[in-house]
Amino acid sequence: MQPAADDRRRSARRPTDRPHPGATAIRHLTLDDLDLPNRRITIARHTQRLGELPHQTLLAWLAQRRTAWPKTPNRHVLINAKTALGTGPVSPEYLKRHLLHQGVHLERIRGDRVLHEALTVGADPLHLALVFNLSHTTASPYAAIAQKLLDDQSAGAL
Repeated sequence: MQPAADDRRRSARRPTDRPHPGATAIRHLTLDDLDLPNRRITIARHTQRLGELPHQTLLAWLAQRRTAWPKTPNRHVLINAKTALGTGPVSPEYLKRHLLHQGVHLERIRGDRVLHEALTVGADPLHLALVFNLSHTTASPYAAIAQKLLDDQSAGAL
């Protein structure tokens, strides 16, 4: 018995065709998930520190958001002209179109964040697993790369 055409199309999709779990979390991010005075953000129930660039970017976006839609009832961080009229998040297509148009890939951003954290805390895979909700098999390579970079930096300083 052959799978239905719908099933074949679904199974033939590339991973990039499916909504990225991080994209879903970003789409559903609300103003309540931001703690800008303390430079913290909670994404998918995981609180993380905000670096200087993301902090400044969020401040600039929120100022623009307030100017464009001062009376919106929508509590989502990312809104557009359509969603500003209601309370729902932007669509997955909207997010993908606008991020990719700017050359932004969510996996690269996440990878950079994990590696930066690993360099900051001394390449501890347990810490990475807890902070980013990673499995140990995912956290360990980040820690190993960070350790190599830290070792190379130390060797260059001698």
